[in-house]
Amino acid sequence: MRPILALSVLLGILLIFGQTEAARRRTHLPALDWGLRVGVNTIYNDNVLRLSGPDQDAFRRYDPTFRTPIETVDDGETEFSIHPSVQWRAPQTTMISAVYRFKDVRRVKNDFSNYQTHSLTASLRPRVRGYKWQAQVSAFTIPSFYLRVYRDRDYGTYEDARFRNWEYNGEFSVRPHDALWLSLQGGWGSYYYNAKFTEYDTEYSEVGLEARYATPWRPTLTARYTRRVSTNVGRDQSINYVPSYDNSQILEDNEYGDGDNNEDEFRLAIRSPLKFIKPITLDGSLSTRLRRRIFTTDRSILDDPFHRGRLDNRWEITPSLSWDALSSLEVSTYFTYEQRDSKSDVPGVSQVKNFVRREVGLGLTYKIN
Repeated sequence: MRPILALSVLLGILLIFGQTEAARRRTHLPALDWGLRVGVNTIYNDNVLRLSGPDQDAFRRYDPTFRTPIETVDDGETEFSIHPSVQWRAPQTTMISAVYRFKDVRRVKNDFSNYQTHSLTASLRPRVRGYKWQAQVSAFTIPSFYLRVYRDRDYGTYEDARFRNWEYNGEFSVRPHDALWLSLQGGWGSYYYNAKFTEYDTEYSEVGLEARYATPWRPTLTARYTRRVSTNVGRDQSINYVPSYDNSQILEDNEYGDGDNNEDEFRLAIRSPLKFIKPITLDGSLSTRLRRRIFTTDRSILDDPFHRGRLDNRWEITPSLSWDALSSLEVSTYFTYEQRDSKSDVPGVSQVKNFVRREVGLGLTYKIN
């Protein structure tokens, strides 16, 4: 009996000592960790305002019907970004993280179209290795984004059109398998326009699903689907002008009418480390996005030629590479191809809404922690 009692006492002492030692080791970790990423990108964009082919031709011909005050269709851009972040090792083995992302885009010749974006993301997860769930909330805004000159149908004048965008999202993710994450996302957002174009004001809600799988052969695959329902909340404002159209003519670009729409968005991405030259390891990715938007107005084609029966297919693809030139310095490069293909019973709609845009960029990011 005594050996058993002695062994029990010894095991108890070792257990208490182990817990005390583990607690002591945990106290060596700071309650707060912080990080900072500061970046600069040099970009060439061959269609900064996403103009259609006829609009580009009108600009190059100095056609007086094209009133948007651009200097060039293409432009060089400098993109500055700063991303401070913080992690809090909260009680009950909980990790709370927050990151703020700021981006400022400056254009060389068309500086009236400069813009900024801001986002704030907070996440909560267990503070254990191989955690199985994570919750996240985020807010995103573009305070002012320039579109182009549109005709104000109330007064028959031509004015600059700008909007501000807000978006709020929540996401919950679970890991049913070590290599697989599944996420459910929901959100709400708005586009509110400047005083001359409040008829364009839109609010939307969305829900999405995502799966991310780390394959045994190194690449990580991500697939995401989002369903977005948009309501043109400004459409019923009183107007003095009713749009009309002629099949034989190209319409003047606008978005008046009932802009309610449903959109399905599909995203696919593959990301993988690449080794071309030892000991350099590159991080390569290829992502693509397809947005299929169907306008749902019940107005006649005479009352709403821009939306009745209209389908927008918007597609983009982006290959990119990045590598750590130094432990705290990342170099990255990318290329983006984007296009919109609008289908409508009114031929002029496609002519003024279709566009193609290409963008190539080279960036440096300095990382602290």
